[in-house]
Amino acid sequence: MKLFRPAVLLSIVLVTLTLSSGCWRYRAVLNRAEREQLEQQRIAAAQDAIRTASADSIRAAQAKDLEKTLSYYAPNAVMFGAGAPMQGIEGIRKVWQQLLAAPNLQMKLTTISVEVARSGDLGWEYGSFESTSSDSKGKPVTQKGKYVVIWKLQPDGSWKIEADTSANDK
Repeated sequence: MKLFRPAVLLSIVLVTLTLSSGCWRYRAVLNRAEREQLEQQRIAAAQDAIRTASADSIRAAQAKDLEKTLSYYAPNAVMFGAGAPMQGIEGIRKVWQQLLAAPNLQMKLTTISVEVARSGDLGWEYGSFESTSSDSKGKPVTQKGKYVVIWKLQPDGSWKIEADTSANDK
């Protein structure tokens, strides 16, 4: 009878360990699924934040608010366009001053896609643009093209433009 008791006890312990290891495996799968869902939610929230910042920045430009427009750029941001790249807020200021000074300026941005790196601190947006202004004779001049903007999450939780580039269709 004494031999039977340890065998029963050993069986109970083995069954318990087997069942609990199955529960841990289930929990690990559940935790992995929960982590993936949280990561997807975090990425989606970052995409929404970038879309919002992008829309706000173009509204500031449409209102010809230079300082507000520049507030969406990181201090060492770089802007690529016609001519040499402009780095830093002061270089980018010159580009925007010239653009915002155009008479009868109207701008439209159409975002095609916003993606965010898995790390959640870097995102990129691309799309098309159309701007119309008047030339020296008052005749409308329209430019159409494509753009790419790289956004970086800042320590304060805001998203700022790190790189901005565009190319005209013609």
